[in-house]
Amino acid sequence: MRRACLTLLWVLALAAPLAAGTTDDLSELFPASVGPLERVGLVTGDEAQTEVDKLHGKALRAEASAIAHYAEQGGRPAEAWVSRVASEAEARRQTGLMVHKMFENPRSPFSHPSRVDHNGVAVYRFTGMGRAHLIWYAGDLVWWVSADPDRERDFLDALCR
Repeated sequence: MRRACLTLLWVLALAAPLAAGTTDDLSELFPASVGPLERVGLVTGDEAQTEVDKLHGKALRAEASAIAHYAEQGGRPAEAWVSRVASEAEARRQTGLMVHKMFENPRSPFSHPSRVDHNGVAVYRFTGMGRAHLIWYAGDLVWWVSADPDRERDFLDALCR
């Protein structure tokens, strides 16, 4: 169910063909730890784009993507996804489309939409499946984080700059 919801998020937001050949691995964007959570997985470069595309069932309009998994001993893992797109305008468009589709879809597992500012960045927050879902763009990067609600501030402090 969770994987299907993740698929829906990205398909709705980034439904366009991907230019072949990803070379930017985006690994520098993910710290080794976020609050008490340690990074336990990192997928970058062509492998990450392949995973994102496979998750969505089609190629997406992104120049590069990366996925990081964070967890603490015995805890539920959190995920952070990022895609580099062609421009800030495209990042803004994709973020707006994703937020709109999540808000308007009556069958969406996401609820309680809100917008918060973090360091001058508009962050769109939803809850669903026992998680906080944080969506924003910064420059040409589109971000989505899924984490326990008590860890969302840690992720915003670490990633939303």
